[in-house]
Amino acid sequence: MKYKEKLIKLILILSLVIIFSIIFLNTNFSKVHKNDDFLFLKLFFKGEDISTQVNSSKQINQEKYIFKVNYKNMNFKSINLLDTYDKKTSINEKIAPGTKGSFYIQLNSNQNLKYQIKFQSINEKPKNLKFKALQGEKLLAESNTLEGLSEKLYGYIRKNEEININVCWYWDYEEKIDTDINDFQDTIDSQNIRKYQFNVFVLGEEEW
Repeated sequence: MKYKEKLIKLILILSLVIIFSIIFLNTNFSKVHKNDDFLFLKLFFKGEDISTQVNSSKQINQEKYIFKVNYKNMNFKSINLLDTYDKKTSINEKIAPGTKGSFYIQLNSNQNLKYQIKFQSINEKPKNLKFKALQGEKLLAESNTLEGLSEKLYGYIRKNEEININVCWYWDYEEKIDTDINDFQDTIDSQNIRKYQFNVFVLGEEEW
C-alpha cells in the first residue's frame, strides 16, 4: 500500500515538472522569436564587417540629388534613406544595425551666390543612426542628426560652378559604452522603424 502511494506521488511530481518545463520553454521561445530578426542581423553583420569595409564604395548606391541654386529661392526634395543604402549591408529591405549608405547633393548656379543646405526629418530616425558630410576628401560635418549636420553645410558657389557634397550615413553597433542599453535601443528601433524619410532644402542667398 505504501509503495503504491509513493509511486502515485512520484508520478504527480514528474507530471508537474513536465508541465512547468513546457510552459517555461514556450515563454522563452516567444521572446526569442520576437527578436530573431535583430539577432540574425547582428550576427550576420559582425561576420561581414571586415569584407564590407573593403571596397565599400563600389557596393553603395551613388544616388545624386541635383539642386539649381537661385537667388532668394528655396528648392527641396524628399528622400527615402532606403534608396541610398549599401546593398551588401541590407536585409529584408529595411535599415537596421550594421547598415550604411550614402548619397550626393549636387549644387550648380548661373550666378555667384551664398548657399545653405537644410534637412527636415519626416519620421523618427533610429537613435544610433549617424551622419557625416564630405566635399571630396574634406570632412565638412559629423552629427547624430541630419538637422545637426546642416548647421555646417553652407558656403559660396560661383557662376557655372558645380559643388558635390557626399552625405554618408551608418548605423554601427554600439559595443564600447553602455552596451546593454544600446543593444536594447537598437532592438527597439530595428523592430519599429523600417525606413527613414526626410526633406532636403537648398536656399540661395544674396550675392557677395
